Amino acid sequence: MPNAMFRYEVSDSTGRVLQGAMSAPDDQTVKRRLEAQGFTVVQIIPPPGYSSRPAPNRRRMPARRIGPADRALFFRQLASLIRAGVSPFAALSDLGPRLQNPIMREAAATMCSHADAGATLSAAMEQYPNLFEPHVIATVRAGETGGFLEIALDEIALEAEEELAFYKGTWLPKALVLQEVFALALVQPLFPTLFPNNEPLRYLGLVFLRNVPIAVAVVLLVRWLWRRLHAPDQAGRRDRWTLSIPVFGDLSRERSLAAFIRMLRRLYAAGLMPINAWEGAASVVPNSLLRARLADARAMMQQGVPLHEAFRATGLFASEAEQLIATGMVSGEIVEMLDRVAEYYQNNVQRALDASRFWMYRLAFSLFLAITGAVVIIMAKTYFDAVFNFTKDWVP
Repeated sequence: MPNAMFRYEVSDSTGRVLQGAMSAPDDQTVKRRLEAQGFTVVQIIPPPGYSSRPAPNRRRMPARRIGPADRALFFRQLASLIRAGVSPFAALSDLGPRLQNPIMREAAATMCSHADAGATLSAAMEQYPNLFEPHVIATVRAGETGGFLEIALDEIALEAEEELAFYKGTWLPKALVLQEVFALALVQPLFPTLFPNNEPLRYLGLVFLRNVPIAVAVVLLVRWLWRRLHAPDQAGRRDRWTLSIPVFGDLSRERSLAAFIRMLRRLYAAGLMPINAWEGAASVVPNSLLRARLADARAMMQQGVPLHEAFRATGLFASEAEQLIATGMVSGEIVEMLDRVAEYYQNNVQRALDASRFWMYRLAFSLFLAITGAVVIIMAKTYFDAVFNFTKDWVP
């Protein structure tokens, strides 16, 4: 059975009541772990929809990803149904048949059977790593733990909508670059050193039997590499490369930190202990390298390091954010200060988003101009070589 997040209430040897959360396969495992630590269990609260019944066997989905538009529509509708008081099982049962994307429709039907068997929504989503990334599943799990599942689903939908808006309009530079690639394939055989005698049949053979197949193969190779890079097992390499790119790395970093702060604030406000709130918030970070770095700070908190010191130890946050968190710890207004830090990083995300879109268009059009220049140079050289070759025999 997959792990679920259980909330618990215990008392220590002095009679002090403590609350927290623990990831475990069942409530009995939680009880055994807590009693082994010397606590007396008062109550264990399972996540919504949890049951001790085993979930159905895992069904493998095709290794294909769905677009941000389909993801946004799915999670937005799911959030609306759950906000209206519909259970995850009933929501999936109602939503599944109405989905237009066949992959999502099949996944929703299978997830519905998992939820009917007692699994949580996040546990059902774990069966499909090709459809739902780890930070998406973790966001759903955190929403189940904190009791704000519909808000977590809305955040996932908002992330997909932002991705859709980020790539909106990129079809134009893509089409221009693709056009120039095939234009180069058509013009290149006219190059005098490769096609000196102006033979039409030879030209057609070079274009359609050599250049066009090569151009198609290059385009398909680029598409395959792009999809391979976005496979689940390439997450570490992809995230490392993304962080190394100046402008786009800044966007990935700011998005990850903003997601962490927002979730930390919600889990903290839901009453979780700081260490459990930190663990849940770190798991929702999109970039796997930053996610691991934030997760490492949890070990420091287990040793008694306060929240603001854990922030400083990661080396990821601005000094202004660290100071606000430290002030919140002293004044007791940690939730309010986390709100301010979340707003700060959300503003950074918007600035990084605008800069990334600007540079993405600039790089695409620069590539278009470079290929266009190559085509013009080849055509000009071909023209003048033909003129000179045509008149060279005029001089006795």
